[in-house]
Amino acid sequence: MARSVQGLRLSLGLLVAALCASDGALVRSNLGYFKNTLDIRLDPAGLKVYRAARSQPPPKGPLLVFFGDSRALMWNAPPELAGYETVNRGIGNQTTAQILLRVGEDVAPLRPSVVVLEAGVNDLKSIAEFRSREDEIVSDCEANIATIVEGCRKTGARVVLLSVFDLGDVPLWRQPFWSDEVGKSIARVNAYLPSLVRDGVVLFDANEVLAPNGDRVLPPFQLDYLHLSSVGYQALTERLTPLLPRLPQ
Repeated sequence: MARSVQGLRLSLGLLVAALCASDGALVRSNLGYFKNTLDIRLDPAGLKVYRAARSQPPPKGPLLVFFGDSRALMWNAPPELAGYETVNRGIGNQTTAQILLRVGEDVAPLRPSVVVLEAGVNDLKSIAEFRSREDEIVSDCEANIATIVEGCRKTGARVVLLSVFDLGDVPLWRQPFWSDEVGKSIARVNAYLPSLVRDGVVLFDANEVLAPNGDRVLPPFQLDYLHLSSVGYQALTERLTPLLPRLPQ
């Protein structure tokens, strides 16, 4: 009997500890979200982020720009990649509407040879909060990506369009505020992206590398449920590198 009581106390203690950890993660997430909301109000398109960099001359030689949201920002590619100098113009938490507003400021002045475009997950993850607006969010995301691609092409760049790569394991604290429709919406947008392939635009299916089982990003490639580990980015870079010399001129 004493062992049963002791076991029950231990189980309750572990449950309380797990709940406290979950609540702490939720509080930190909400504080981060609140701060990011304030930042967006002060600089809706994020045009101040790279303002100082714009005053500097771009690197000499053929230039490759990583452009998009945090998934692009975290792509720590080598300074030289397959004969290109690399520049990163990703900004965390941005939607496709915000990224679209930055094409003229953060891409066009660089006159890049190649733009690696990664965008969309921040639109689609909002479906967890706005489930009745799923079709609208997906449609707007697709239209914005199409316009971003066209804007990058108008700079003279060739565009490597990354698919919206799948999610990792959604943590316990996020699950009450999550929806399986987010993953389904990612699949919907990815089904649309091949229609954007044309002269100077190629599709890079990141999920062939990161989620070959068609479900979740493989555990070694996960940093969290939205982002990749350094190992994940290394895998993407290894797949991107031989693609670059084969891009149509």
